[in-house]
Amino acid sequence: MGTEQMSGLPPSPDRQRVALELRFVPRALKTDALQEAWLAHLSGRSPAQAIKTFAERERRHRRRFVGEPNLN
Repeated sequence: MGTEQMSGLPPSPDRQRVALELRFVPRALKTDALQEAWLAHLSGRSPAQAIKTFAERERRHRRRFVGEPNLN
């Protein structure tokens, strides 16, 4: 991962885990995932867990709505 993305990560003792979780997020959603990480950091939660949860939620959402046939 490049240093340009590493600089956007919140300060965290598990910074490597945060970077690892960010690798599993689609490129188009990385900014949103970083915002989730910062919100988690500021509220005292784990940024890595927040990114993981965000990615899982987005995958479920995509599976639910992208594969549905158009009923109109």
